[in-house]
Amino acid sequence: MTTKLNFKQVMIAALTAAATSAVINSILFFIFHSIGWITDDVFPQPGQPITIVGVIMASIMPSLIAALVFFLIEKYTNNGFKIFGTITIILMLLSLGGPFGGIPNAPLNYSLALVPMHLVVPLVLLFFINRSKQSNA
Repeated sequence: MTTKLNFKQVMIAALTAAATSAVINSILFFIFHSIGWITDDVFPQPGQPITIVGVIMASIMPSLIAALVFFLIEKYTNNGFKIFGTITIILMLLSLGGPFGGIPNAPLNYSLALVPMHLVVPLVLLFFINRSKQSNA
């Protein structure tokens, strides 16, 4: 029999993942900004370069929303983590197209710098949810 996580356990995993993702992506942002791969003259949003606040928010919000989705899948199915993991990996792979096609006039190194940042949130979230499932078993 599989053990399901309750809402509190999912939210603890989500908040831990969100904070970890925010820290990792902030470090990556500062590294890529300092070596000139992420610059202030490329605008993902009209007239706005990527800022550290945007990076932090883009790390936290998807983690929390995805955790709510996981909780619902976990609650109403018998294979919650497997289903959520599959959906997460598919969406993560699809998100990699954004840096290469979604930012007008972005140089290749700018787009390449965003790739690991796109991978951090889903992988860290899967790690912490899986860890919670393992410790709850």
